[in-house]
Amino acid sequence: MKHLKLRRFIVASVSGYLVWGCSTNAWALNLNFRPSVFLQEVYSDNIRLAPKGEEQSAWVTAITPGFFVNGQSGRYNLNLNYRLQGIYNAGGDSGIDLNHQLQYNSNYILSPGRFFVQSRSSISQQNISNTRIVSDNFTGDQSNTSTISTFGIAPTWTPRFGSYANGLARASYDRVSSSEGPLSDTDSFSQNVMLNSGRYFSKVGWRLNFNNRINQNSSGEDIRFQDSNALLRYNLNRKFSLIAQGGYANNDFQSTTGFSRNGFYYNFGGQWRPSQRFSVSAGYGNNSYVTVFFSPFQRLQASVTYRNNDIGTNTGDVWQGSLRYFTPRSVVNLTYNEDTTTVQQVLIPPEEDESGNPITDPILFNPANPSLIDDVFVRRRGQLSYSYRTGKSILSANVFTERRTFQESQVKDEVYGIRGTWMWNFMPRTNTFLSSGYQVTDTDFSTDNRFDMAFRVQRSILRQLNGNIEYRYINQSSNTNINSFDENRVTLNLMAFF
Repeated sequence: MKHLKLRRFIVASVSGYLVWGCSTNAWALNLNFRPSVFLQEVYSDNIRLAPKGEEQSAWVTAITPGFFVNGQSGRYNLNLNYRLQGIYNAGGDSGIDLNHQLQYNSNYILSPGRFFVQSRSSISQQNISNTRIVSDNFTGDQSNTSTISTFGIAPTWTPRFGSYANGLARASYDRVSSSEGPLSDTDSFSQNVMLNSGRYFSKVGWRLNFNNRINQNSSGEDIRFQDSNALLRYNLNRKFSLIAQGGYANNDFQSTTGFSRNGFYYNFGGQWRPSQRFSVSAGYGNNSYVTVFFSPFQRLQASVTYRNNDIGTNTGDVWQGSLRYFTPRSVVNLTYNEDTTTVQQVLIPPEEDESGNPITDPILFNPANPSLIDDVFVRRRGQLSYSYRTGKSILSANVFTERRTFQESQVKDEVYGIRGTWMWNFMPRTNTFLSSGYQVTDTDFSTDNRFDMAFRVQRSILRQLNGNIEYRYINQSSNTNINSFDENRVTLNLMAFF
């Protein structure tokens, strides 16, 4: 039944778009279709990820056919990557498991500069609990994993009313469903409407904004996030302006922590912008703020915002910040954000990674995800990423920390970690890959430390045939014995593209 539902989901959310997208010759859509098959043979000395003294070794075989579709025209583009993973003896159970995996996104421009439709879909496997972590479908207790399916569509209208105003109207629908665990299947409906003053208002500028999102859960109560606000700006001269803001927050979800408070909010202040590379904005009221932007040179941009909110989903002291520095060979990204969201919203994969590159592979087993439970939580997340390219090597590193406070259960957890990778093309058609990471998950119930290391040598046998051998070591220690294990693994991979 589970696989039948997933097959229907794939047909409904993806095949329909391909048929629709290719049905008209006027688009002149250039489609590239590339089938593939992955063959894997895995040896693990702890196939069930059992505690010390209970280890059991086993061989696992996987055959994964799939295909990648990329399409582009003047008005339409899509990326679709689908795989059907067939595994024999996963977890040492001597059975056959099938796993669907999908990453899909598209954008169709109906009217250039006026109206477009975006859609996305994904199928992945994730941990039900963020303490008992598995990293793939080969090992561990598969009852602790769930197949997550997402689908979203968002038509967007961007009207222009001469020189008087510019607008945006966006209606979106997202569905997130889980095959196992306590997480509800959720239908999310969102409306975003914004109207900005145009060039006609050179002295006095204004903005109206309305955001509304309703999450309808298959079990439990529905959740609503709603915010309406307005801004009025008076430009004294090219460097100074006065700003007044006001709005109303009307959110509806279960909360016992006091982080969320509905009502009217306001602030009065201004902005000083002596140049395009520096500005300071501030406002005082029951929702006060200070924002500093600086870009001392073209390759560096940074922004920091401090808020003190009496009204909204995040009350009290709230920080946000970003920094980006790049050279021809390297990129540094630093971000910090505080928001209120749901587990279902976190499970919707982004369309781009930290470097702004499109994500085309399914995002499987993200160990930093929260446990799959129905609850709204306040999230404070900071992340620093670095990448460096030479003629033959790619170096990257990522450091993150995320603290969560769940609003109804009052559960608190913190996840932080570091990961580094090095890819070296040391000779023609041959490269090595070295990766290592360390993560700590600290909850109200347990503290889990996880270390992993992988080394892989890959060789291009033919133009469309690659092979590699990989060694991986995983150690997880916990104050709960069932979450503590060691695993050594060797994997032989053969990848054919047609």
